[in-house]
Amino acid sequence: MDGIFIKKEKVDFLTEDSKSDLFLLLERNDLEIMLQTVHKDSLIWITPTAEKEMTEFFYIINGSLSLEFDDETITLNENDCFYTSDLKGKVLLKSNTDLKILYVATDPVFRYLDNFYEELNYLLDKITEKDEYTKNHCKRVADYCLFISQKLKCTETILDNIVVASLFHDVGKCFIADEILQKNGRLTKEEFKEIYKHPTHTKKLLSGKFSDDVTAIAYEHHERLDGSGYPCGLKGEQISLSARIIAVADSFDAMTTKRPYNTPKTFAEAANELFSLCDKYDITVTTALKELVDSGELIRMLNEVTNDGL
Repeated sequence: MDGIFIKKEKVDFLTEDSKSDLFLLLERNDLEIMLQTVHKDSLIWITPTAEKEMTEFFYIINGSLSLEFDDETITLNENDCFYTSDLKGKVLLKSNTDLKILYVATDPVFRYLDNFYEELNYLLDKITEKDEYTKNHCKRVADYCLFISQKLKCTETILDNIVVASLFHDVGKCFIADEILQKNGRLTKEEFKEIYKHPTHTKKLLSGKFSDDVTAIAYEHHERLDGSGYPCGLKGEQISLSARIIAVADSFDAMTTKRPYNTPKTFAEAANELFSLCDKYDITVTTALKELVDSGELIRMLNEVTNDGL
């Protein structure tokens, strides 16, 4: 039929091993129409583009998301839509459920996003195939980093980099033997040496896939202010603020979750202990965490993340 173009193709849009899938429905001149699926609890940034005339349109086919912009949070559900044009700042989207979104862009973006998600899925697979604890630990650390960074009113650049770096900070553990990672008891000196290598493995996996800043943040997450950390023994201001935030969030989660070698502490106990270790952890960061815990705000934020997905 003249003037009518039909495309019939079965696509499995939502898969277990993919965090975000993107399928190109139509490409015409600079116009692209895509179908995107996003798994629950994912974070997506919409960023300003160099093309001021570019418009991006999003229609929620099913699911729910939270949109954060200018200190305001808006929940959008099935059949809701929004668009951006001449965007001045970044917009954070958090998926409360599995999502299916119709995405229209007036400038080509599919190739870039498709390559990005391919790299993202590769790293997520690396984490998932190692063990369930590492996967869930990385997600919780990313949440804590986001909450602490917002409490500290960090810049958009720091927020952007730290969310990605924290999500993949332990991906290098995929090269550590299971019998070491999951050992029920204290590690030997030689086994500790193997554990100390995981930030270096992480750096190798992230290099070339993300920015140098993201890679450096993940690489430094076990450094301590007094130089007692690893792998480089950095001190004080040699450690970036973002890495200092991940260090606190990472230790907080390790202290408050059940592992073979420890009894979990309460949120208050862990926050107070980290606050007392001002020689190792940034006091500004531990103060922000302690305030979030003492006020009940941290529990409220975690409940919102959980309940929004029900």
